[in-house]
Amino acid sequence: MSEQPQEPFELDYDAAAASLPTDHPEQAADGLKALMEIPAFRQLVQQVQAGELHDDELRDEATSIAHDLAARQQLRREQ
Repeated sequence: MSEQPQEPFELDYDAAAASLPTDHPEQAADGLKALMEIPAFRQLVQQVQAGELHDDELRDEATSIAHDLAARQQLRREQ
């Protein structure tokens, strides 16, 4: 498998954040932007969106990781 250059990943961060259970969608959007800067997370999201991953447990784990990272980022902001 050859290494392909990373295409810019298009995501409407505000719309995605609005779908999260949060009272602070602007901060959630910032957290999503930060998460998408992590290559492994971005690749996981792309695989899920492309339908390459059909394992519900894997999707649940990815969601859990995303929420955990967002919570950690929120804690850092509050300190």
